[in-house]
Amino acid sequence: MNIIVESNGPFMVNSYLVINIKEKKCILIDPGHDIRALMDKIENDSLTLEAIVATHGHIDHVEGVNSVQEKYKVPFYANEKDLELIKTVPMQSMMFGVKNPGDIVIDKNLPESGELELAGLKLTLIHTPGHSQGSISIMIGDNVFTGDALFNGSIGRTDLPGGNYNLLINSIKQKLFTLPESHKVYSGHGPDTTIGYEKKMNPFFR
Repeated sequence: MNIIVESNGPFMVNSYLVINIKEKKCILIDPGHDIRALMDKIENDSLTLEAIVATHGHIDHVEGVNSVQEKYKVPFYANEKDLELIKTVPMQSMMFGVKNPGDIVIDKNLPESGELELAGLKLTLIHTPGHSQGSISIMIGDNVFTGDALFNGSIGRTDLPGGNYNLLINSIKQKLFTLPESHKVYSGHGPDTTIGYEKKMNPFFR
């Protein structure tokens, strides 16, 4: 497996291309405003994109869904608890002063738990609400994509609609911090980290 990250757009969101090297298939996690480098990687390496997956429904994490689907005709997965949030993407664009990407439609529900196979990769799904109601952390091997739940040295904001500070803290403690400490954390913004480092050093839990 290979993981390519592109930090992009006005929110500097981390968009991830997760590649099954053996099968030359891939998935795209949290497509943001400008993911040209990731799309170039798909083309230059003759990869087959099988799905778009969102950790949650805020505009910076789904802004590129329509443009990717227009080119690749692949399904978009997100948790149905963020359905109403995704419906407000045009309003979110006005609130944050960014271009409206248009209405975004969830094609397939991303379950709160269990496993899902995409592009020959096994995704283990972990419901980590608090930043949004439908926030899902995605574990692939010993890597976990936490969206805006857990960051390097911080946690996601909880002052937006659907946010709940106590719920987020509990999600991280009870679900993410029970993972092996060596697991690498790929967040929605900022540099990667590990579960062990955050358990010891994250100021919200010290």
